[in-house]
Amino acid sequence: MPTTLLSHPAVDAVLATAAELLGMEVVFIGTFDAEGFAFARVLGSGLGVADGDRLDRADSFCARMLAGAPARTTEATTDPHYADSPIAAQLRVCSYVGVPVRSADGSVVATLCGADRRCMPVSEDAVAVLRHLADVLGAHLRAPLDAGTVIRRTPTGWRVSEPAGPAATGGATAADVRADLATSDLISAMVLADLLAGDVSVPPRPARPDSGLDEVDRLRLSVTQLEHALAARVVVEQAIGVLSERQHTSPRNAFERLRRVARARGRRVHHLAREVVGSASDGKIPLPPELAGPR
Repeated sequence: MPTTLLSHPAVDAVLATAAELLGMEVVFIGTFDAEGFAFARVLGSGLGVADGDRLDRADSFCARMLAGAPARTTEATTDPHYADSPIAAQLRVCSYVGVPVRSADGSVVATLCGADRRCMPVSEDAVAVLRHLADVLGAHLRAPLDAGTVIRRTPTGWRVSEPAGPAATGGATAADVRADLATSDLISAMVLADLLAGDVSVPPRPARPDSGLDEVDRLRLSVTQLEHALAARVVVEQAIGVLSERQHTSPRNAFERLRRVARARGRRVHHLAREVVGSASDGKIPLPPELAGPR
């Protein structure tokens, strides 16, 4: 799995929500390859593991969970499913919870987990929310619009494609690519934050917060709002690409313009973004003058 897919504000949001949900020393995304298990993304430093650390597949709690071990334990050192794993002793893990992250065809592409040296009970309700977060993460990994994506205008309309190499990037240097990645992450973070701060209403609309919600229900609502914001983010980022090329401006300026126009007209950003994307192939779609241009 390309690391750029996991170095994204959407993934940061999933990990932050999981950390609040579980209250454990670390939450992490695990991946598997022919060489074993990797801590692909780690939030927290309590266990001394970091992004990229590796284990033998059989030694990982995640592999055992996927093979049928309980999704949660608070006594890993004595639990027969986990006790003989070297990391139970090496990292002194007492509590663990993990759920699979699946692709569109149902195959496992990663795991979303938490671990702690303390005894940290995790309720079934919390596990259900963690599974929902894993679904959100899976959706992000299945349909990314990452920094490698090029949105360009062609004689037959707009196209979204991946660059084939140096020729497609105009001979960009490694520094240029790093700058593009940083810019992409910044724009993605701004879009996601704006959608979460606003009243995202991609149907079906999440229920409004209620003062009577307990902590798990509140986090479940947060996950639903995050899921809807991520769905809306895709079309907003596509619109940013269209506006950047159409008006010869930077992605950040394109986003600021899109947001300013939406607010001035009392409209939702992602609704207006959908019209901008549609206008790339249908010149009859009316747009505010600030967003129009040569087509």
